[in-house]
Amino acid sequence: MHPMINLALQAARDAGEALAHSSDRLDRVKIIDASADKFLTSMDLAADKTVLYHLQKAHPEHSYHSRVSGFTEGENKNVIWLIDPLIGNKNFAAGHTQFGVSVACQIDGVIKHAVVNCPLTLEEYVASRGAGARLNAHRLRVGDSTDLDNTLISLNPEHLPHEDFLNFQRELLQLGAGPRISGCTAIDIIQTATNRLHGGWAATECEPTLAAASLILQEAGGLLAGNSGNPDYSEAAELVFANPKLFKKLLKLRKQAAS
Repeated sequence: MHPMINLALQAARDAGEALAHSSDRLDRVKIIDASADKFLTSMDLAADKTVLYHLQKAHPEHSYHSRVSGFTEGENKNVIWLIDPLIGNKNFAAGHTQFGVSVACQIDGVIKHAVVNCPLTLEEYVASRGAGARLNAHRLRVGDSTDLDNTLISLNPEHLPHEDFLNFQRELLQLGAGPRISGCTAIDIIQTATNRLHGGWAATECEPTLAAASLILQEAGGLLAGNSGNPDYSEAAELVFANPKLFKKLLKLRKQAAS
């Protein structure tokens, strides 16, 4: 396993262990910001410090971009660690299991390595560009569904146009698909990599939140793009992701939902 993956795993495991312990005592977890756009708990901060401690101890010269603590430029501007210390933090605060720690390493503008640790489900997702993706010791591959009938499609209604969301969900149901809402887009993306889900539609989130999940999906053979179909989703308002055979069908449904 690549040294960067090993380092990211160590950081994510340490932070994930603390999150798992805290999930048993949510009365001690403080809500620092309850707004929809900037929801933040005391464990976001604690997990962020843990991840950064491990990474910066090993590579103080690297740069770091965290959803929680922002951007820290190092001497080496070509290597940037992208960190979301608590994906699904609203789920965590509510006592749900769909949360985790996300760490990705970007080199020369390209995401090269990714780790997502989900401590309560005992699942670790890893990927290196060109080397595939794994869940624990098992290689990941997206499904091969060609029709939406009997598929499970994730939706995250936060920040999506209300009428478009209702239209999209209605179209899915009419085609025999089963909509699913987990409350965490990054986890929906990696669940698509495992073939537990077959695709999804959601609002775009910040790069540190989606970086690891997007590489894991791509290395499992999946596609992810903005709602226009452009793989560079950095300027897009929405995301569509799926296995290659369903991807265009979801894009088409999204356009129909807006008409």
